[in-house]
This record gives sequence, C-alpha cells and structure tokens, in this order.
Amino acid sequence: MSGPIRLVLATRNAHKIAEISRFLRDAGVSCLELDAYPGVPEVVEDRATLEGNAEKKALETAAACGAWALADDTGLEVAALGGAPGVRSARWAGPGCSYDDNCGKLLRELAGVAPARRGARFRTVLALADPERRVERVEGRLVGFIADSPRGRGGFGYDPLFLLPDGRALAELTLEEKNAVSHRGRALAAFLPALRRWTAAAAFALLAAAAPARAGRTEPGQRTVWDEIMAAQARRGLRQAQGYLEEKRYDLALEETRRAVAADPKDPLGHLLLGVAQYWSGLVDDSIASYKTAVALEPDNAQGHLLLGISYAWKEDAAAAEGEFRRAVELDPSRADAQMNLGSLRQSLGDYPSALERFRKAAELDKRSPLYRFQLGSIYRRLGRDEDAAAEFSEAVRLEPSYEDALLELGCAQDRLGRGKDAAATLRKAVDLKPGDSVARLRLALLHIAAGQGRKARGVMAEAFRLTPEEGGGGLQLNVAYAGARAPAAAAPSGGKGVQEPRPRAEPEPSDPLSLFERNLRRLPLDQDAVMHVDAVFLPRPKLLREGPAEGSSLRRAFARAESGGASAAPRAARRDYPLSAGDAKTRQAQIRAILDDLRGVMSQAPPDSDARLGMNLTYARPVDVARLPARAPKVSYEPRRVGNDMGLWVIGTGWMELAAEVIPEPGEEAAAGRADDADWWTALGLAHAAVGESQLAAEAFLRATRLDPRSAPAWLGRGVAAAMAGDEDGAVAALKKALELEPRNRAAADGLKWLLRPADAVKEKGS
Repeated sequence: MSGPIRLVLATRNAHKIAEISRFLRDAGVSCLELDAYPGVPEVVEDRATLEGNAEKKALETAAACGAWALADDTGLEVAALGGAPGVRSARWAGPGCSYDDNCGKLLRELAGVAPARRGARFRTVLALADPERRVERVEGRLVGFIADSPRGRGGFGYDPLFLLPDGRALAELTLEEKNAVSHRGRALAAFLPALRRWTAAAAFALLAAAAPARAGRTEPGQRTVWDEIMAAQARRGLRQAQGYLEEKRYDLALEETRRAVAADPKDPLGHLLLGVAQYWSGLVDDSIASYKTAVALEPDNAQGHLLLGISYAWKEDAAAAEGEFRRAVELDPSRADAQMNLGSLRQSLGDYPSALERFRKAAELDKRSPLYRFQLGSIYRRLGRDEDAAAEFSEAVRLEPSYEDALLELGCAQDRLGRGKDAAATLRKAVDLKPGDSVARLRLALLHIAAGQGRKARGVMAEAFRLTPEEGGGGLQLNVAYAGARAPAAAAPSGGKGVQEPRPRAEPEPSDPLSLFERNLRRLPLDQDAVMHVDAVFLPRPKLLREGPAEGSSLRRAFARAESGGASAAPRAARRDYPLSAGDAKTRQAQIRAILDDLRGVMSQAPPDSDARLGMNLTYARPVDVARLPARAPKVSYEPRRVGNDMGLWVIGTGWMELAAEVIPEPGEEAAAGRADDADWWTALGLAHAAVGESQLAAEAFLRATRLDPRSAPAWLGRGVAAAMAGDEDGAVAALKKALELEPRNRAAADGLKWLLRPADAVKEKGS
C-alpha cells in the first residue's frame, strides 16, 4: 500500500472529528468525514457495551462506504454511581439532551458526595473495520475526579467537570494538551500499531496477488503473528483469540486457540498463537512446547524462532534464547525485530558492543520504529555518549510523541549535557503524559531546586508519593529491595510543635525479603482470579566514577565494565508469571507457598556482591468491582513508575533506576553542594532512594527534611512511603495523617490512608 492511509470517521460529532483528525494527521493518516459519502445512514447505538457500539458503528460504516472505518464510543464511569452513566453517557439526561443537561444531572446525582468519593474514569473504545468485516479494538482510559462545578471553556461533554490528578479540568486544556493525556488520545496512540499492522497486511496481499505465497509461512520483512491472523480470513477462531489477548482475557484466548489447534493440528500458526496465549497467561513452559511444535511443522519460520527465543529469555536460558534469535536472523536478516531482540539479549548479558551493532541494524532496517531508536539511545547512554543518546531519544519522541520512556531519557540526557531549560521542558512533558512517573518528577524537581524554585519543586513532588495504583483497584503493585542493609538513623522524639514522629523501621531481613509479597498476596479475595508478574533484577553495586566538568555532572554511577562488555558487571534479570485461580483458603495458601518457593529459588541465583530489586504486579484476570471488595482487602504499595510498557519490551527495564541513582551523591557531598539545610533537596534525595528501593536511606532523608521544615507535606508523604516500603504500616499511617493535617485536600495522603487503615486478613487457614 502506497500513499497516506485514509480512514472514514464513523461519527458526525464535530468535536470528536476535530480531536481524532488532529491526532491522526500528525501520524500520517488522512481522515474522511461521513459527509464525503452521501446517503450513508446514521448507525443506531443500541448495544449494551462501549465495545459493542464501537464495533457496530465501524462495521456498518465500512460496509456502507466500501472503505476502512474508525469508530469510537466513550463513556464516563463514576464510582459513587456504580459506574453510571457508562454506555449511556451521551444521552444520560434523556433523548435530545445537551452537554449542559448531562453535566447538570451529574452534579445533581453527586450532590453531597464527599470529594474523596468522587473518583471517575473516562473509557474510550476505538474499533477499526474494513469492508470484509475484519475488526480490531483498542481502549484508552483516563482516571480523575468529578468537580463540584464546571471549569474551563474548552472541550465538550463532561470535560468541564472532569478533573485530572493535577487539579486541572479537561476543559481547561488546549486541544494538543488534551490529546496528549486524554482517554481518546491514549486510545488513538494504542490504535496506531494496529493500523500499521493492517497496512503491512494490505501491502502483503498486493504482493501475494502477483506471486503465490506458501500457506502458513512467515514471509520476509516485518510481518508478525498478528499480520498473519488478519490476512487469514478463514481463521475466525484465531482472530477472536487475538481480540481476547488484546483485552487481556487470557483464559478466553486459551480456549479459542486450543480449539483452533484441535481443529487443525498441522497449522503452525495455530500453535504459534496458542504459545502467545500461554505465554501471557504465565504458562511459559507450555508456550515453549507450542512454539517448538510450530517450528517443527515449519522449521524456517522466523517468527516461530523469535517467539521461542523470547520465552527462553524469560526463563533465563540465555544460551537457548540466543540460539533462537540468531536462527531468526539467519532465516530473515531483514527482520528488524529479530535484530532488536538479539541486541536486547546481548545487552542483558553486558555485551554492549554487540548490542550496539544489533540495535544499529534494527534502526537502519526500520527507520520509523521509535523502539529501536530508544534502544540505541539506551546503549549510548550506558557508554557515556550523551550527545548520541540525546539524538536517538529525540528521534524516538519525534516518531512517537507519546513515548514517555523516551521523554524521560531525553530529559535526563539534556540535564547531563547542561541544557537545563530544555531538560525541564522535556521532563514536564513526561510528567504530563504519565503522571505516575516519580522518576521524571524527581529529575524535574531537582532542576527546579537548582533554579531556586522550591515551590515548583514541591508541587512536582507532591504527586510522587501515591500508595495506590492509578486505576484504583486494577491490581496490586509492590517493590522490595535488599542487600547492603544498614540501620536507619534514630528518629527524634518529636517533629516540631510537639508532633510525634513516626520512627523508620528496618526493612525485612535479607533472609526473607519476600515477606511483603506474601502479606499482600493474602489480601487477594478468594473469589478473584489473578496473574502475578514478578521482575527480579540483580544489580552489581556500582562504582562511583568522577567525571570531567564538561560532562555536565560532578558525579555519575556507571557499571565498572560497560565499555569492555564484561558480563559480570551487567544487571541480571528474571521474570516470572504466576496464575492464581479463585478457590478456597486452602487452595490459595498452596498457591502462595508454591509461588514463594519458586521465587526463593530465583533469589538463590543472585550473583555475589549484588543488590536485588523485586517488583510485583498482581493483575486481576477478570474485572473486579472495587466498590464491592471486602473491607479486609487493602492494596498498599509504592511503585515508582506507574507508566505501563509503551513498546512491549520483554527485556526488563532497569534504566530508570540508574536515572534515579545517578543523582544520589556520596555521603557528605550534600554539604559541599550547599544543600545540607535545604528541606526540598532532602525530600528529593529521599524520593531518589525510594525509587531504587532503598527504604531505610529514604526514611533518613525524609526525616531530615521534616526536621528542617516540619510543614513540608511532600516530606511527610515521603515518610509515609518509606514506612510502607519497610512494612511499617503504623508509621505510614502516622506520617500520612500529618501530611493530611498540613494539606487537608491532599489526595495522595487521603487515598493512602483509605487503604492502609483496612486490615489485611483476606486469606486465612480455616481450622488452623
């Protein structure tokens, strides 16, 4: 397919057309309005879900226009109203109602509801369909609160009442600002990869018409499993399974793919997709078996070898993974994704020169991929080549403006190069795009502090200490660090004006650093299915290397043998996925014991003289109504980067840890920097320690900050986070209460207290 991509927008809503057209135009997509097709009737939105309405509009419009069609359906879901208005958002106040009518009804329904209970989210479902009735869906979400009165003059619908975490209403944003953070903007960003897949499939179909293709084979180039599925119209079950995978409904995807394999056991594509479903369900060993079957049926299938290598990599079998990645490259040297994965493996082993070579090849093969530019920039950064790194990160952002990981890296590179103004602007974009990125907030706050802008620094850091996930119940996140522990500084008896200070408590002993994981696993309701994702990173203790004044920093942390490619100095990573099924208390206890036993086996492989970081993400395998969760099921955690995974990397990302660690000075250097008496600087230092999992050192820094300024709410929030990280829930409660006393409308403190004050006894052995 040549020329710009053209889509028909299945809507006559002028506001939606403006938002969608502006976003897609920048991505090279040309949009046509329905008015270009006279006589196309209005689609009746009579489905019970947003997904159903979006699909119906896309399918009927594509059929009527004979062209690709993009449709959306958006709903506002308010927790205090049981998820209403939801799918009825556009006509909530009745037939023919206006935006003002709907907003007025919402304010009446929430009259008297406390601010803390006015949480809400927008959900946008986009559906892309073609005249042959193929369809793909994506979803975007935006979490916030409902205001008590309208604000701003922009936007439409409920925008004047919907408040972002930073307190701004959607109606107060420009169109560009709204597209960068909104539910519809996020859905559109997620939609672009699907559109690229369809474009590739269409191009392949034109080639196939000129030269017969071998059924079931992976053709050279950038074709993926998804392209094969969309090109094979007869395999409806596999297409349905793909939809389930994108919705993270892994159990349904498994059912569909198992049926497809049973119906046609000699189709390698069925086995490949079954492996994908197993992989994302935590059944990595089963995925390896399925991929092996696929490549046995078709030995020169580059895609199969690539997927098999990814599963081996997650199992830490580096030799087997490398063998499969190399086989994929041999079969198809033009596959940029195979080059990238081989480079990622070499990077994880500390072989930076080889990784650099592979990433350069990947970027050369696919000049439009922001991921390959990001990977190349990451290698340059590790090698101390900040100018080259900044150039690659900048290109990644140009290709994908919503690529927040690249924005974070670019801002830090600009900071190291002494471009403070540029760095602040870039990091501000990163924070606006992903408010849950505490590392971006840390680096931005430090720039404000260096410029003497303490008030701005506090404002940036205030949202860096949230103990609950942004989605308010979509899962549980938890981090723990161990090794090199030392006792925290003794707490003073009071924190000024007679306020009793929470005393920092020691982290779990290295002999059992999984106690926090176990405690929180017991909080999962017995009737809830979940998948527990665990990332373990073993980081070599870095040497402190002095830099020259031209390098933009007085101190940097670097892996001792990065330039030489020595593997012993590289971070080692392990990733595990554990499915947990609903059941009785005895069954759940057995599941928890099995998980902890396996994780202790992973930890026993830690290299000597290394620090460990363990990250847990517990994702509910089916929707959960947070309002109906029992009061005994809290979800308390601190996740420094609640940002998701923009590009789907299988290699665990440790780069952000280094971006936090590189600003931590050697003991005593704070005085030389003139910051010994700066409460905001100590708060930022505590945030840096918390980001890399050092709760004891974080507690000491936050304690110093509250002594210097007992009225600093961010410092007290930090003390609450440090206490929660160390398992001291009483200390966390006391610190957050102090923060709330200083700032009664502080949502981070209020939300943290809401979860902390719930008992954790969801799973108990009966009769024990």
